[in-house]
Amino acid sequence: MGGIKVCQMVHVLIAEDNAAYRQSLHQVLTGRFPFMHITETADGTDALHQALSRQYDLIFMDIRLPQGNGLDLTRAIKAVFVESIVCVITSHDLPEYRDAAFRNGADRFLVKGDTTGEEIVAMVESLLQTRFRTLVLVSDALSRKQLVTLLSVRWPVMIVAEAENVTEGLGKAAVLKPDLVLLDLRLPDSRLDELVQRIKAASAQARVIGMTTDDLQAYRASAMGCGVDYCVPLDPMGHTQLIAIVNDLHGGPVPH
Repeated sequence: MGGIKVCQMVHVLIAEDNAAYRQSLHQVLTGRFPFMHITETADGTDALHQALSRQYDLIFMDIRLPQGNGLDLTRAIKAVFVESIVCVITSHDLPEYRDAAFRNGADRFLVKGDTTGEEIVAMVESLLQTRFRTLVLVSDALSRKQLVTLLSVRWPVMIVAEAENVTEGLGKAAVLKPDLVLLDLRLPDSRLDELVQRIKAASAQARVIGMTTDDLQAYRASAMGCGVDYCVPLDPMGHTQLIAIVNDLHGGPVPH
C-alpha cells in the first residue's frame, strides 16, 4: 500500500497569511485528528523553508502569500517530496486558479468560505484511508518510542500513531481506523478480550499484534483466544519477528 512519509504522527503544514482562517483550520483539524502535529506559517519564504526541511504528509497552501506565490511553492515542494499532499487554498473559485493549481502539482483545491469544516475533515479522512495505518498502544514510554522509531525508519510511508493507555488508544483507533495495532498485553485496567473486541469494532480490518516483556508462551494461548492475531516479545529481541509480520501485512519496506 502506498503512502506518505510520517514518523510519530501525521505532520501538517498550514501556509496562510490570514491569521483567523489559519487558526480556524488548525482547530478543525486538531479537533478531529488528535494525532496530528500542525505547523503554521504566514509567508512564502518560511513556508518553503518549512516544507523542504522535512516531508509533510499534508500541506495547505494559500495561493497568495507575502514573499511567495503558492503555486510556485507547490511546484518546488512537489519536485522534492512528490508524496506530500498539497491542498491549494484561495478565496477565489476561478477555473484558471484551479487549472493552475493542478498544473503545478496540487492534489486538492479548497475555496475559503465555501468549504465547510465537515468537508475538510472528510477530505483528510479520505486521504488517511489510502495509507497503511498503525497504532502503537503500549504503556511503557521507552518501549513505545522504540517501536515508533522502528516503524518510521523501516516503513517511511506508514502513518503511525501512539497511545499509552486504553482510553487514549480507543479514541485514536476510532479516528485512525488502523490496519495494524501493536498492543501491550499488560495494559493496566483492561480486559484483553473486551479491548481487542473494541479495537476491531472501531476498525474491522485491524490486525492485532500482542506484545509483552513477560514469558510470551504463558500469554500466547489466552491472547489468541481473545482475538489477538500474532504475539511477539515487547523488547528489541522481538523486533525481527515484528518486522517479518509487518512485511507480510504491509507489503514490505518502501525505499527512501
